[in-house]
Amino acid sequence: MRRRIGLGLLVSLLISISSSVVANQSAFNTCPQISDDISRLACYDSFAEATATERTPLFGFGIDGLTSHEPTKLFARTDSKDESQFYMDATLSVKHPLFTPVVEQVADVLDIDRDTNIPRLYLAFTTRFSQYLGSRQSSPVVPRSYNPELFLRIWRSGGFERTNPSYWDFGYGHESNGQRINNKLAFDNAITQAETNNDPLSSIRERISRGWDYLSVDWNKEWNTPFLPSLTGRTITHIEYRHYLDHGLFQGAPEEYNDWEGAGQHRRPRDRYDGLHFSLQYDLVGEPCLAWVCFERVELSHDTGYAKPFEHNTTSLEVTTSVAGLPVYLWGRTGYNNNLVDYHNYSNSWGVGIEFQR
Repeated sequence: MRRRIGLGLLVSLLISISSSVVANQSAFNTCPQISDDISRLACYDSFAEATATERTPLFGFGIDGLTSHEPTKLFARTDSKDESQFYMDATLSVKHPLFTPVVEQVADVLDIDRDTNIPRLYLAFTTRFSQYLGSRQSSPVVPRSYNPELFLRIWRSGGFERTNPSYWDFGYGHESNGQRINNKLAFDNAITQAETNNDPLSSIRERISRGWDYLSVDWNKEWNTPFLPSLTGRTITHIEYRHYLDHGLFQGAPEEYNDWEGAGQHRRPRDRYDGLHFSLQYDLVGEPCLAWVCFERVELSHDTGYAKPFEHNTTSLEVTTSVAGLPVYLWGRTGYNNNLVDYHNYSNSWGVGIEFQR
């Protein structure tokens, strides 16, 4: 994945540079021949505008390139169920549109403005991983989640997401932790090896395989009326429904809690702990500041299962600030889904770090 992204960025940069060189050469061959100063400057400006228009969008810019999907962040985190006081946690999430030339050609045939309400098909990938710096031997990196998605986005009232974040998403996804222990024998052997190496037993649970395929529907809306009238800002609400499949195209049967893990015989299906997500986000406009600390965003979210709604609940609060220009991220949560292995275990978590892109 990293090599493909790097190659794509390199190609985009080379195209951008080559286009700029060609445009500059044409400008210097044409514009100096004009004697009138104003007309000569206008000539240079026209080539500059053409170059800017033709330039290929790079990472994080434009709907036709690689853009952020879910928030990308890096922060120090602690969980009440973890044996370590703090560990580093990172999430990387990107998306890319598919079949853009086909979509645009269909829009031209139907006489639809490309800058309005054209549905777009996206391929997205979100991954989360943790590193135990100093608290475990060799500071291992532990994969937490791999989440590819294919979804169709339909904007509700025209305009792409950079100008109008109100939309519907309809998708199919797969979520797993990329681990291999899926039976009692492998689990017992791993415990024996951990005891021999004096490794924490929690590191064995992290190696239990989990995985689900799901269907999803997302509703995202920006409201014209701010949630807090006393502050200038934007209110954004988000509702997501994920339906976990009994048999998926990529996962097959889901890998959930197994009785040989030692926490009892009764089943713990994921749909009792997760699948319904509600969030209320408030983006501050003008960024109220105290000295060199500026407040940018506050988000309150709640998750629960759809099989038995509000029996198992997870609530989180996020605050993003700008500290001397650095996007500092504060986060706290109480509930379930600390990670895919322990989705059914209750815990309290909090952390502080950097939110790179949203």
